[in-house]
Amino acid sequence: MATVAKRPRIDDEKPSTSKESRTKKKSKKNVTAGEINTDWDVDSYRTEYESEEHWQLRRDFMMAHKDRFDEERLVCLAQTFINMEFLGCKYPSETMLLVAELSKEIAEEFRQKRSLRLKRTFVNASDAAEQRAKGRSQQPLQKKQAQFESQSTSSVDRMCFGGGAPLDLFQGLRFGNLIIYLAGGRSCLRNSCNLAKMKYDERSIETQTMETSKTAEIVINDEVIATEQGENLKAAKMAAYKQALLLLQTHCYSIKLNAARATIKVEKGKNGIDINVTKESADSLTDSKLDASNKGYRMMRMMGWTGGGLGRRKQGREEPVGYLLKSNRMGLGSNDPHANLADYRKLIENYVNSDDIRDMQFEPNFLKEERATFHQIASKFGLRSTSYGTGESRRLLITKKISYNIILNEVLTKRNPKFCERYFVQVPMQKAHLFPGNVAALDLESLME
Repeated sequence: MATVAKRPRIDDEKPSTSKESRTKKKSKKNVTAGEINTDWDVDSYRTEYESEEHWQLRRDFMMAHKDRFDEERLVCLAQTFINMEFLGCKYPSETMLLVAELSKEIAEEFRQKRSLRLKRTFVNASDAAEQRAKGRSQQPLQKKQAQFESQSTSSVDRMCFGGGAPLDLFQGLRFGNLIIYLAGGRSCLRNSCNLAKMKYDERSIETQTMETSKTAEIVINDEVIATEQGENLKAAKMAAYKQALLLLQTHCYSIKLNAARATIKVEKGKNGIDINVTKESADSLTDSKLDASNKGYRMMRMMGWTGGGLGRRKQGREEPVGYLLKSNRMGLGSNDPHANLADYRKLIENYVNSDDIRDMQFEPNFLKEERATFHQIASKFGLRSTSYGTGESRRLLITKKISYNIILNEVLTKRNPKFCERYFVQVPMQKAHLFPGNVAALDLESLME
């Protein structure tokens, strides 16, 4: 299947004469000089040995771009796409980038369908029944982390084609399991190397010339990956850092937090504590209504609901009932005006035991002493807590610690909507054929200052 499938020859077809062939060639040249010829049958390129899944994906590719490329080239590109998607074949970088761009939407839709089909195949009915009977048990953060890892591992196992070995995201990469987390400004590379347990060093080079400029180099695991000059040592190191960052972005996986991600906003209101959802995160300075991806939303639509609150006058509650703050016998959705530290602790504990990976953002109307207590509570639960802003705009952000490997597996392998909305991932060029939808370069402007 590594070669381009040719049209099946029809036995009844008579060999064309030299005059007829010259006429066909002439007409083909005229079509090429003008508009692209679309008067050809895509279905005639299906071969007898090709599976329904392979053919449908190849056919969709050709139908989507039939008016953009001539027949011969489009058939070649379609077969190249299939070879990259199913067999892991490699081609020149220009070809792989072109195919990745052309197949972005088609491959995305195909992978989502395949993911749903695999989930239906591998769900254990007895486990599902047992969980349904016992109800969802609360687990500490460490168990949640292990659960993410096991789910990610199983999803990687399922991404095997033809019963082969599980997909290794880092196989053949120049820098191994190094993942660049695009945050932290100038310390981005150092922090990423520390997590990957790799040596990172920025050092100056003594030159024998009389030039006044300084030279610096970036070294990872005793390998020099960037060397640059500058007016002074600081400028030289900065130039070398920029060069190293661009190089590593080509050879390593890169992860960047979505600045417009949804965040759980916690603030003091007139009637107690208000918990909402916002897309204005404190570290990057809407609402929580259901959308079409929610199962409850789809069920209500099937029953005739068209949006808005329930009731004849649509006076009912529109937002989902909050799950975080519940430490008394009051009804769900109500606010306790006498909230105290025990309530805050319960709020954070409920957040830890939930599957929610969004940040908890405490607004500026909390006192300094209260924020200090939140830091302590977050530390006890193994959460990351950071304060942003100054004075009256000071906010506290509490975040769950999720390893970079889990993020890659959830975004690339499982296409988990929660993770895809929160993180941007760029794959190394060597893996572009596996994940053509994650080839686009992530913005590095904030890290270059």
